[in-house]
Amino acid sequence: MKYLFTTVPGLEDVVIEELYEKLPTRWARGRYMTGRVAAEVDAEPSRLYALRSVERFGIFLGDGYANDLREVAALAAERLPEALKYLTRNTTAGVRSERVGTHNFTSRDVEREVGKWLKSRGVVISLVDPDIEINVDVVENYVAVWITVAKRSLKDRPWRVYEHYASLNPVIAYAMLKLARPEPGEVLCDLTCGGGTIAAEAAEAAPQSRFICVDISLKHVKGAARNAAHNLYADFLWFDSTKLYRAMRPVCDKYIYNPPYGFRIPGKIGRLYRLLGKAMRRLARGCAIYVVITPRYKTFLSQVGGEVLIRRVVYQGGLYSSIIVGRLCGQEEGRETK
Repeated sequence: MKYLFTTVPGLEDVVIEELYEKLPTRWARGRYMTGRVAAEVDAEPSRLYALRSVERFGIFLGDGYANDLREVAALAAERLPEALKYLTRNTTAGVRSERVGTHNFTSRDVEREVGKWLKSRGVVISLVDPDIEINVDVVENYVAVWITVAKRSLKDRPWRVYEHYASLNPVIAYAMLKLARPEPGEVLCDLTCGGGTIAAEAAEAAPQSRFICVDISLKHVKGAARNAAHNLYADFLWFDSTKLYRAMRPVCDKYIYNPPYGFRIPGKIGRLYRLLGKAMRRLARGCAIYVVITPRYKTFLSQVGGEVLIRRVVYQGGLYSSIIVGRLCGQEEGRETK
């Protein structure tokens, strides 16, 4: 069956990799920064709920490119006949359009035009809880037409019982773990773990690795321990990460974390990044890989340093952020970081 998967824009290749890794996938393709991946997968929808890199999914009807409302409506009309086989006389349909970019039309305009086409074919339209939800997404000039299967977002993980005020999207946490490529027996360190999202995702993405989750807030450490209680190889420490090397020998093989952004305190955030970089070198067991996400990537790199291996841009929470994969080496005991 052909499916459409949505994800965080910038992580389309992570979805494709997971599909080929976990399911019998004939083909998969995605356009960068659309947050959409189309694929033909020999699996029932029930098996797709276990995917970690996906937010929603549905039946793929088709896609293409359009520059104005007329072209969007025409493209949708070409793809929509396939949807009619899922509708009966007693079935109601709703139309949903997610629009990203600058256009001379609105999402409501798209929904109205598609609704007109469906009504002309005898389909009953419902604006409240329809039986079938038809999506016509417009991302810049890319258009995807699909039917929702997973109405509840898969990023709403069942393990989340504690809500951190700035929780990381679990889909991003999963992608960061995959980019880190943890090996069995490695120690993964989250120096600003907050609600423990990365530790919770590591239970599946890195099941043979030990995880150390550190935060300066006791409230958050307790919440993280609750969220990641299913990760049997995770330790939770209430400590100032910038001073952790004073109490712990070098143990970290890889760092995976979501540092504070600090838009309101740019001077202080630079100092925090510098101190985190010092701690990373002191706690590293030899040379360590780090994977972090921040919209302040220039500040982070200037203060932490190391060799940048990968930098990719993702769009989350209304911000373009960078996931940085880097490499830095520990320093000899007794030497100070300038």
